[in-house]
Amino acid sequence: MEYLGVESGGGTMKLKLGKGKNDSGPPPMKVSVQDMIAEIQAKFDISDEEALYIKQVTEEKAADPDIRSTVQAHRADVVFLEGAYRGQVNGEIQNTYDGLARYEELSDPKYTEIGGIFDIMAVTVIQHHLSVAA
Repeated sequence: MEYLGVESGGGTMKLKLGKGKNDSGPPPMKVSVQDMIAEIQAKFDISDEEALYIKQVTEEKAADPDIRSTVQAHRADVVFLEGAYRGQVNGEIQNTYDGLARYEELSDPKYTEIGGIFDIMAVTVIQHHLSVAA
């Protein structure tokens, strides 16, 4: 059994008996690749060529069976998906860009910083797999 802390009005912690992994986690958000590209274009100045690579790589990762199985296996573990695994997917996206010889993006802070383009792509890929798992 797993114990989940519950905060009461006075700020003290009460223990609540949880039922382990029966919780399916928060409902997944539906995020399309087009919505993601629109979000990136609103936040960053990117060219049409960059948008095409973003779309191509995101769709490739959204079809990746290894990422899908990991997200489905951990769909109730939001801390893992939004933390360590988000970083891993971000790294896989960067490896794909490296394979495409897109070195300019790999050295550009708007791509590589936390909250940057690679991070947004990783979140979109994970959310896609969560919505498929639901």
